[in-house]
Formats: sequence, structure tokens, C-alpha cells
Amino acid sequence: MESQEIKKNWSDADSRIYSFISNKHNAIGQQKLTCPICSDSRKKKKDRSLSVNVEGSKIIYFCHHCNAKGLISTERKIIPMKTSNKIIQKKPIKLPTTTTSKKSEKWLLERGISLETAIDCGCILIEKNNTPLVGFTFPSVNSKDEFEAIKYRTANDEKKYWWTNTATKLWCDQKHYDELPTVESTVIVCEGELDCLAIKESYKNYANIQCFSVPNGAPNVKTSGEIDPNEDGRFKYLWDDKSKFEGVEKIILAVDNDKNGQILSDEISRRLDKARCYTVDFLGCKDANELLLKTNTETVRKQIIEAVPIPLHGLNSISYYADEFESLYQMGKPKGISTGIRAVDEVFTLQTGCLMIVTGYPGDGKSAFIDQLVVNAGRNYGWKTTFCSFEKPPAYHAVGISQLLTGKNFFEGINVRMSQSEKDSSESWIDEYILFQDFSEGGMPTIEAILEKAASGIQRSGSRIVVIDPYNFIHNDSVGLQTDAISIMLSKIQLFAKKFGVLVIFVCHPNKPFVRDGKKNVCTGIDISGSMHFFSKADLGLTVYRTETNVEIHCWKSRWSWLAKLGKATLDFNPISGGYSEALSDKEIEDDFDWEF
Repeated sequence: MESQEIKKNWSDADSRIYSFISNKHNAIGQQKLTCPICSDSRKKKKDRSLSVNVEGSKIIYFCHHCNAKGLISTERKIIPMKTSNKIIQKKPIKLPTTTTSKKSEKWLLERGISLETAIDCGCILIEKNNTPLVGFTFPSVNSKDEFEAIKYRTANDEKKYWWTNTATKLWCDQKHYDELPTVESTVIVCEGELDCLAIKESYKNYANIQCFSVPNGAPNVKTSGEIDPNEDGRFKYLWDDKSKFEGVEKIILAVDNDKNGQILSDEISRRLDKARCYTVDFLGCKDANELLLKTNTETVRKQIIEAVPIPLHGLNSISYYADEFESLYQMGKPKGISTGIRAVDEVFTLQTGCLMIVTGYPGDGKSAFIDQLVVNAGRNYGWKTTFCSFEKPPAYHAVGISQLLTGKNFFEGINVRMSQSEKDSSESWIDEYILFQDFSEGGMPTIEAILEKAASGIQRSGSRIVVIDPYNFIHNDSVGLQTDAISIMLSKIQLFAKKFGVLVIFVCHPNKPFVRDGKKNVCTGIDISGSMHFFSKADLGLTVYRTETNVEIHCWKSRWSWLAKLGKATLDFNPISGGYSEALSDKEIEDDFDWEF
């Protein structure tokens, strides 16, 4: 039995998972279990998404759905887990030494898939405990006879899945037929393995085509119809397998014809660039496999060939926007997420697809306020951020963020310093939610280069906020009027925000302040050096203004009335953590002076 001294160092997730394992699965070695953190809120409540490895006094866990992870030591305090780019070497898997299951083969034939196609795509057909199975293999890079992972599915109507090892990679496209032509610069992405097999079956004896299935299906959907940011981790395969998409002109998203499939299509196209993504009409069928069963291979090929581009900027009738139009009527005005500070929420909220321009005089706290917004969005909603901060080297920037997370000093001094475990925990959080652009290793920081790196951040981690701080570090070698160059730059940022569905926060310095009676004026977008376009092209415009006693957040531009209004919020600044909080009004400050002296 673990002591209370040990347990008090555990997080809530650690305690719940330890209790769950101890009470229900008291064993050693590697296990796949349902996750006590997220299973109750999931549609697939029995999905064993939690990988656990019990070794003596250590319990290592990771949930492939909610990304809960940790290392629990029953002998000493919790050791925070750190996300690492280091590749963990898994024990390779060798194929089971058994003959092909006739039951599994029969089941595949009933789904329109031949044994030849299944084997060529890397399937194994076996039986376990008298249950027919199909295994989808992920080849090892070191040996053609070994596998990194195998995903199993019951070859019956039960539709149960489990893994031997796990893989964050796309599945299929294993055999190339030299005698057949190849469809160049095209990749097909399916929602499930059977859909991938159906398309490969349709192209058998016709052409080589790159076709893959995502390893974990479609994500869960929030009631608003949007993807939950906590699902970002399940798209890791897009980054791990990014080489499959490099230089590809056409990405065909052959996902299921339902709400979850649409969300999967939206998120993949957001990360891989909508301009090269296409969708497939399954003629009223749910997916490619159902289309194959109801028609034939020729029809499946025809629908793949006739895939249509995802619309970007075109000319459409209102019928194209019917779902969004109906949602506005039924759900009401769109709502941004909270900034995490009530007084600020009364002025503005945070919304993706927008350009937020933040200005203010040097030293007034623009960058610190943005860091606060980013931390609150990450903590409260799971939003991830890509920073392009020229004035803060990444390590020093991380120091400020860690102080916001802990509320304590990073360095030694007269105030309480964060402990080693608190520092490690904040580092783990930053590693999970923040990416830093770094131009110190070479390359000119043009707006094109910044947005290209930001696009990679979206593909890699699903960033929903991009911060560019500040404008005057951006290199611009265009000729002509400065105001025209600024207009073009802001248009590129605007289009980027809408194309990738992110909130872009752009920090811009104002001109020299106008001072009257010893007091500087509150600057706005009109005062930003270089062009009036900073005001006109902003969706949301803010000024951070420091007074002698407080910091004021002024909103001087709002394109949408339901996201922001003109006005200000007054905040207190904490010099220890670098954080902001709602300022106490005079009425809220208790008068404890003894007036009876």
C-alpha cells in the first residue's frame, strides 16, 4: 500500500489510473485497457485506448485517445513524463506461424475483397480462440519479415479492434506492380482499412495508386459540430508520415459519408492544405466498401477519378452553405472561446479564422498579455500555439510561460521559486502545447517563410493559434510604396487564417506617442507605423496600455459584433508570474483603516 506522502505527488490522472489498474487489472507487463479518464465520455466506451506497462514498482501509461500520460512510481514521487522526439524502439513482431484462415478469407470475399488483394496489401488472416481475424500489418523499416505493429479486427459483425504494439502511421500501399501504370502525384486517404482494400481491389489489374487508411478512424465530434482540440494527438500520423504527402499535387479524401467523416476530412485538409485536397461522392453509400458491394470496381474507380476539389474561393449559391446557414439559425450567433479573464471576455473572445492585431507602446505588456491568452486557451480548451517571437529566444520565452503555469519564479530570488517537479511539469506542458519558430539557424524571416513554418506547425500538432511578434522584424524586399507592401502582407495573413482555421495574433508597434499634460495617448490601429491597413484589415484590434496603477486592454476594432465590442478591460499585473488578472474596483477593495484613531 502506497503512503500518503507518495500519493500526494500524483496528479488526478495518476491516482485514477493507479486505482483502476490495482483494483481491476493487477498484473505485470504490457496491457491494453479502457481509459478511466476518457472512456465514460466516449461513444466507443469499451475501446482499449490506454497502453499500460507495469514493471516492478513503475507504471507507465499513455492513452491514445485523450493523450493522458505519466510514469507512476510506487516507491518515490511521481516523475513527470516529457514528450520527446526520440524514437522509442519497439520489439519487432514476427508473423504468426499458421495457415490462412478460411473463415477470414470468406468474410473478406463477402466484403468484395479478394485474398490476393488482402495479402498484397499486407493483411494476415488467422484464427484465435476460434474467432476469425484480419491483421493489418505495419512493416518494420529494418526487416521485410518483421513488423512494427499489427492492428487486428474480428472478421465478423462484432467489429472489435486491438493492437499488438501501436503505430502512428498510415496503413497499406505495400506492393507495387511493375507491369501496371502508376497514377502519379496522387494519394488517397480512407477512414478505414476495408475502404482502403476496396479501392485497392478496384484498381487491381488496372493501375498502381497510393491508397492509405488512417490508423484510428474518425475523431469524436463536439455538439457544436467541431473537432475537440483534445483529439489533436490522434492526427500524429500526418506528421510521422509527412513524406507521403511531400510534392503530391492531389490528395483524395475518401472518408465516410457522415458527420464524423466530414470532420475528419475538414481536419486533414486543414493540416495538409485545402488547395490540393479532393472529396469523393459515394453515390449515397456510406463509404468505398459499401459502394463496391452495391456496384462494381469500375464505378469505384470512376468516383475516385471524378473526385472534386474542396472549394476554396469560388462563386457559390446559398445552397452550398445550407448547413452552415441552418446552423446559424438553430444555434444562434457564433461564440468564441473565453480568454480566461472575465473582464476581458466582456470586451472580446477568441475565434479561429481571424486576424487579431495587438499594439501598444514598448514595455506596456503586449507580449505578456498574449502569453496569458495562449496559456489560458491551452489549459481551458486544449488549443495549441505556434510562436514566431523575434524578441524572445525560445528557452527564455519558455521561462515566462512556465512562470504563468506555476505562478512562481523560475530563477532564485526573494520570491518563492518553482520546484524541480513544477519546472518539469511546466516543461512537459509547453512541449505538448507550444511550438517555437526559430530563424537564428538561418533563413530570412519573410512573411512567406513564417507562414510556411506555421503551416508545418498546424500539420504537426494541430495549432489553432499563430503568434507573430513583432511586425518590424519581418523582412520585406518588395519595391514600391510601403503601404502597398503592408496591404499585401496582411492579405496573405488573413487568407492564411481562414484557409487553415487558425487565430493569427500579430503584434505591431505604434508611432511615437502623442503626450499631453505628461500623459501619453492610447494608441490604436491608426497609429501603427507604416499604413492605415493595420486598422482596416484587422478582424479584431487591441491595445495594451499601462497606466500608473493598472493595465488597460482597449478594443478599437471588431469586425463581428458577437465576438467583440469597442471598450476596455482593466487588469492587474503580477510581476512575479508575469500574469494578468481582473482588477479590483474601488468598491471591491475592503477599507480596513481604523477611522476611530
